[in-house]
Amino acid sequence: MAENNVLTVSAPKPRFIIDLMIACLGSCFLALMSQFAIPLSLTPVPVTLQTLAVFLLGGILGGRRGAYSVIAYLIQGCCVLPVFAGGVANPLWILGPQAGFLISFVLAGFLIGKMLELKPEAQIFYIVVALVLGQLVIFALGWSWLSFYVGPTKAFMFGVVPFLSGAALKIMVGSLVLRFYARCCRK
Repeated sequence: MAENNVLTVSAPKPRFIIDLMIACLGSCFLALMSQFAIPLSLTPVPVTLQTLAVFLLGGILGGRRGAYSVIAYLIQGCCVLPVFAGGVANPLWILGPQAGFLISFVLAGFLIGKMLELKPEAQIFYIVVALVLGQLVIFALGWSWLSFYVGPTKAFMFGVVPFLSGAALKIMVGSLVLRFYARCCRK
C-alpha cells in the first residue's frame, strides 16, 4: 500500500481573518478615543478617553478580541503612527512613564471581556464590578511602572489620585453603554 505524500496547503482560517479585521477596527476606535487628551501640569499621564474605549472594547468584543484590539493599537504606536494620547507618535513608548498604563489596557480589556462573556445578560451592578476591576488593573500596573520613574508615593499622587473622579465617571458611562448594548444589540 502506497502512502500519499502530497504536500497540502491549508487556507487561512476565516475566524483568524475576522478577528484580525475586528482588532484593527477596535484599535482605530481606541486611537480615536486617545485623541481626546487633556495634559495635566503635575503628571506625565494625560486625562484621556482611552480607558472608556478599553471598557467598551472588552465589553462589546469580548476578552480575546478586546485584548487583540489593544495589542493592535500598541503595534500601531510602534510603527510611528500618531495613535497615542494627543496624537503622539512614539515607537519607544515602552520606555516611557505611561507604558504601564498602556500595557495594562490589554489585561483590563481581556478581564472585562471575559467577565461579561460569563454573564452576557448581566445586571448593571455586575457590569460596574467588571469595569471597576478593569480600572484597578489599569491603576495597579500604571502605578507600578510609574514608580520606577518617580517612586511609589509620587507615582500614586501623579498616576492614580488625579484620575479617580474621571475613572468613576467613565465606569458609570461605560456601564450604561454596555448594559444598553447587552439589552438591545445582542439579541
